[in-house]
Amino acid sequence: MLKVLFFVVFLQSICFAQVSNYALEKNWAALPTIENASFWVPKNADLKNNQKEAEVDVFFIHPTTDIYGFKASGNTNIDNKKVNIKTDELSIKYQASVFNGTCKVYAPRYRQAVLHNFFSKNSDKSKAAFNLAYSDIKAAFEYYLANYNHGRPIIIAGHSQGTMHAARLLKEFFDGKPLQKQLVVAYLIGYPIYASEFQFIKVADDADSLGGFVSYNTFLMGADNFFTEEYKNAVVVNPLSWKTDKQFVDATKHLGSIKTNHEQIFPKLFGAKCGNGILEIQKPNVSGYVPLVKNNYHLHDYSLFYMNLRENIAHRANLYINLKKL
Repeated sequence: MLKVLFFVVFLQSICFAQVSNYALEKNWAALPTIENASFWVPKNADLKNNQKEAEVDVFFIHPTTDIYGFKASGNTNIDNKKVNIKTDELSIKYQASVFNGTCKVYAPRYRQAVLHNFFSKNSDKSKAAFNLAYSDIKAAFEYYLANYNHGRPIIIAGHSQGTMHAARLLKEFFDGKPLQKQLVVAYLIGYPIYASEFQFIKVADDADSLGGFVSYNTFLMGADNFFTEEYKNAVVVNPLSWKTDKQFVDATKHLGSIKTNHEQIFPKLFGAKCGNGILEIQKPNVSGYVPLVKNNYHLHDYSLFYMNLRENIAHRANLYINLKKL
């Protein structure tokens, strides 16, 4: 009886460990050929979804969107409808859409590690959960390369858990590898990334840098050190200047944030400067941006800088394309 039980558990573990099938369109939150939330544009701005004509791809990895089982461990089922709706309505709509003016958007669904794993990152169970999530990301990227990319320029982007996986993807597929030549830039936002993270991929420390990475984590100026300790010495690129220096950049350089409850762009809301491992911003002079915890604007890392990101994505993509034509 024990042997039978062990065999059943073993079979279940094999089935669960198998990577998800990315030949199935339902396992993608965004594909440029199927209408999805990444097609969205704000109401009060003259912006267009140009995915049909775009010459650059973005492979976007969404953050943790399973917020329902706070004390649960392990991974979310890729077919969890409630979680997938949350992914589409928040991350794909208000984060991945920032790329739609310039890029075809590819965003896989994956068996994300549930939120509680971040509170026990060094445990064997949590490491296994993150590894399982990455196995899906890797499978999706390999399917994308084989079936969709066709040698086109690539942007890698993520947020939070998505950035954790994006960094691992860059190490495995780009860093010092032939594919690095296709890398326009990587936006590694909402998770601490250090200058030593990669051997050959360097920090993109000005608006014109190509082949490097941008990273930042947004906090209110004067944030309590207790909540910023884990970010110390992480890379900080200021999206108002695209530089890593400590100079304060005032609100005139802020091109616009999204307020999700209005779906509109609001410009000139705050200034910002690079701190020690964090991006420090003035309090936005409009309601609606609620910190995650104690001055941490993690949930708004993309939406606060929506228009600055959108402009920079277009700028770097155009630079890359024009250089390739020379």
